[in-house]
Amino acid sequence: MFEIGLSLLGVLVFLIFLLVLKTVQFKPPVYPSDTPTDIALNEAHILASMKAMLRIKTVSYGDKSKEDPKPFDQFKSYLHKRYDWIESHGTWLDLGPRSLLIHIKGVSSSAPLVLMSHYDVVPQNGTWEHDPFLGDVIDDRLYGRGALDNKATLCSIMEALKQLIENNHTFAQDVYVAFAGDEEIRGGGADIIVDELSRRGIVPGLVLDEGGAVVENSFPGVKHPMAVIGTAEKGFMSVQLTAHDQGGHASTPKADTAVTVLAEAVTRLNRKHLFPIQRNVVMDQMFDTLGRHAGSFVLRLVFANLWLTFPLIRLLAKKQGGQFAAMLRTTQAFTMMEGSEAINVLPSKATVGINYRISLREDAIKIERKLKKALKDLPVEVTVEYATDPTPASLTDATYDKLTRTIRKVWPNAIPSPYLMMAATDARYHHRMSDHVYRFSPMALTSSEFAMIHGENESIQIEHLFTMVRFYIELIQDFS
Repeated sequence: MFEIGLSLLGVLVFLIFLLVLKTVQFKPPVYPSDTPTDIALNEAHILASMKAMLRIKTVSYGDKSKEDPKPFDQFKSYLHKRYDWIESHGTWLDLGPRSLLIHIKGVSSSAPLVLMSHYDVVPQNGTWEHDPFLGDVIDDRLYGRGALDNKATLCSIMEALKQLIENNHTFAQDVYVAFAGDEEIRGGGADIIVDELSRRGIVPGLVLDEGGAVVENSFPGVKHPMAVIGTAEKGFMSVQLTAHDQGGHASTPKADTAVTVLAEAVTRLNRKHLFPIQRNVVMDQMFDTLGRHAGSFVLRLVFANLWLTFPLIRLLAKKQGGQFAAMLRTTQAFTMMEGSEAINVLPSKATVGINYRISLREDAIKIERKLKKALKDLPVEVTVEYATDPTPASLTDATYDKLTRTIRKVWPNAIPSPYLMMAATDARYHHRMSDHVYRFSPMALTSSEFAMIHGENESIQIEHLFTMVRFYIELIQDFS
């Protein structure tokens, strides 16, 4: 018995030694220091361009009867007239009502650069202090729907190319500018662009779309700014649950109606915890990158030894909730509900919509199976209305490292890190062409600015807009 105790003590001592050793070795890398390009921007031109773009009401709706197609044509026409470099140095390819591709020929076409954005915006949503299509500056901020999502990116790409062409930049690689006008409604504009690139046999060296940003206080124990780069995105799935009944007068209800059956189904799914918090490749990379910068030795020990300490991460995620937990599990949100059209009428049909954001460890087929199994004893129909699986994780290789160096030229104090994108982007289509598809919006965003995206009073700091142009100048020089 004594010998067993000594053996267990020896194992424990060795385990503690191993944990501490891994933690001591778990240090931040030494980031290279690169000098940014010194280019004087034409700020007046940038600002005027952005104002004009914000004033064009490219609001997309899933219900096409609500949509005005004219602003979308007006927007493309504005781009063509505003940027004369398209005629002198590019090829304009109008692939459809919502698909635009501009090609700039480089010395080589072996590893083209694809720069993405979208020019549609969501509706006004809520009460604004100013006109949502004001397109003007108030207190050093440029107001308008799309200022952050995603016309600032589009404007910055076009202005950076203008600046480089005027400075006689030689493009070492082909550059493709890919703009879709239906991203907000999960339209197929970007898919048409990818089809065209695939038809041409294009294998991009780098694809960059909207996604992560430069943020602070978003990771446990890390005080530095972080530049989070989406290397993958979660899947998107829309499900409708339906319960049927005979209906009738509300004065003589049965014990169970379409509504009560549906309520039981919703309650069951809400309580069953079908989607556990679990590790995935992108979050492991994020923990490995950002965990090295944690100010606490205990936190570094946890992140350095996930093989043993992940249960603690699970507890932390459950306690903290929000974005941190969402990156580690499939999320389930009950949204649209419909029943009777009158207060005194029992519905013959009741429905509820569920939105799933699917983790990298699952797919739409697995989700559907789980739902049907959980509800198999209830008279409820499960209908998958739309589904797209999670994307593969892009490589974090030399191309990724090169992108992080570009980012640090503009934000030298930021820690670049892989990140799992939870919202859907047009970048998901490009994974069938390239292993180097990344999502990074080149702007520093506060939590209040994040709330403006799809929310009220969307606006961008003027200086941040100019910084975005500088970023794309650096990026295009580094990759083309």
